[in-house]
Amino acid sequence: MGMLPTVAADQAAVRAGRDGRQASAATESGHRTGRIFISARSRILGWSIALLALALIATTVVTHALLLQNMNSRINSELAHEITEFRLLATRQHAISGNTDRPDDNKPATPGTTVLGLFQARTSAAGLEQDIVLLGVMHGAIVTTSGNFSPQRGPGKTVLSQWSALRTPQSGTVQMAAGPARYSAIPVQVSSGGTKSRGVFVAAALTASQQASVNEVTTLQIEVGTIALLLGSILAWLVAGRVLRPVRDTTEIARRITETDLHERIPIRGRNEVSDLAVTFNRMLDRLESAMSAQRSFLADAGHELRTPITIIQGNLDTLSTQAPEDTETLAIVADEISRMSRIVDELLLLASSERPDFLHPEPTDLAQLTSSVVAKARALDDRPWTLTGTARGVAMLDPQRITQALIQLAANAVAHTPPGSAVEIGSQVRGQMIEFTVSDHGPGIPPEARDRVFARFARLDPRRTDGSGLGLSIVAAIAAAHHGTVSLDGAESAGATFRIAVPFEPVPPPRTDPAGRGGQPRPGQSEPDQPEPGQSEPPATWMPR
Repeated sequence: MGMLPTVAADQAAVRAGRDGRQASAATESGHRTGRIFISARSRILGWSIALLALALIATTVVTHALLLQNMNSRINSELAHEITEFRLLATRQHAISGNTDRPDDNKPATPGTTVLGLFQARTSAAGLEQDIVLLGVMHGAIVTTSGNFSPQRGPGKTVLSQWSALRTPQSGTVQMAAGPARYSAIPVQVSSGGTKSRGVFVAAALTASQQASVNEVTTLQIEVGTIALLLGSILAWLVAGRVLRPVRDTTEIARRITETDLHERIPIRGRNEVSDLAVTFNRMLDRLESAMSAQRSFLADAGHELRTPITIIQGNLDTLSTQAPEDTETLAIVADEISRMSRIVDELLLLASSERPDFLHPEPTDLAQLTSSVVAKARALDDRPWTLTGTARGVAMLDPQRITQALIQLAANAVAHTPPGSAVEIGSQVRGQMIEFTVSDHGPGIPPEARDRVFARFARLDPRRTDGSGLGLSIVAAIAAAHHGTVSLDGAESAGATFRIAVPFEPVPPPRTDPAGRGGQPRPGQSEPDQPEPGQSEPPATWMPR
């Protein structure tokens, strides 16, 4: 008998661990409610898109800048070439006529050499690209041009006036009729026959088409980069999902695991950090399953082994007779403790059997009749107002005896924790795909901080109370779990408590009738619902566990 408290403590610790996980899940849910939850897969995708977008922007900006630099370098080189050719031409003509001075040295030139002649000689002989034009400007007007020049593409009067006023070589950018242009200009002055002539030779490059080509390349790069960004995002999403699949499997299995079902394992894929996590988690489940199996076996064995000596002691106590009053009192105390210990052993065996597949015996059950019968049986617990708040309609597949056992346990719990004469309400309803059975009282209520542990084994909210085993609500939770349902606690802190058992509603179709109106036979595996005997409106008020 010394082993029983150890088993109880182990089971309480296991139950408390499960309750702790439930509390942690509730806390996590609260955090997610107060803050947007972003999955790891979404974060990986977000960072991938951000990095790819930054790479796209950086490469686009750098490429655009390099293209512009290359364009400007090429234009400057072509303009410098044209100015150099003009200088060479002017130098040769002076050399041929015996004058070694430059035409812009303000010294007399050889007769026949004029500024206009120099302009015409260069513009007519030059072989130019389409966007390069040569201009000779004198007195604010164009006096000669290269063959590819069109007046509709030329500069305005303001620009020509500025060029005519130049006294030193100059380069820059101007706006022409055909668009922006870069230019290089060199002033020329020739003295011939006592007359000085002055002009400006201009080499200009129209940059609109080349700028458009650069912009086209940049646009194409942005489009290709955007497509690559989308494809990369899709690939990142798929890769992240594949990499994180063991983590998701771990989460799903952890959600499905209960203290009665630890057989699931995470599939191992590859050899990496995530697969190592799956291996570690599976080994932890192996240890937990082994420990839980050993505890269940020990609990069941201890319960069976304790039942026989308790029965023998109880039988011998019943046969003892005493003469002294103090002996009578002692025997009464011993008999009461033996009875309580026997009840604890029975409840432990019941909890152990709740994990067996034959714990439930589902059958077609009329929900309204089941609820009414529970109220009738609860009236035998205590002489107080018992109210039927409502009955669910329909026939469902469940174990009526186990559901009755759970509801009677909740009713007994309400009687034990509420003042005499306080009303208790019992009812049922169908809500969606669930059947809800409720037991409500008007007692002192349960503090919110204690509601997470009321279903733990051997839990006592008031340590001063010595009656009861502390297993009643654990049995209720086990019955609800066996039906794939849940049990919860509602109610304000000081306005009573409402226990709610929710189990899946598996409706049973009514039996088919033949043309003669006779009821059809029940489906295989089903039995007819229990019918009250003639003259009996409710099932018997007494209830005994199986």
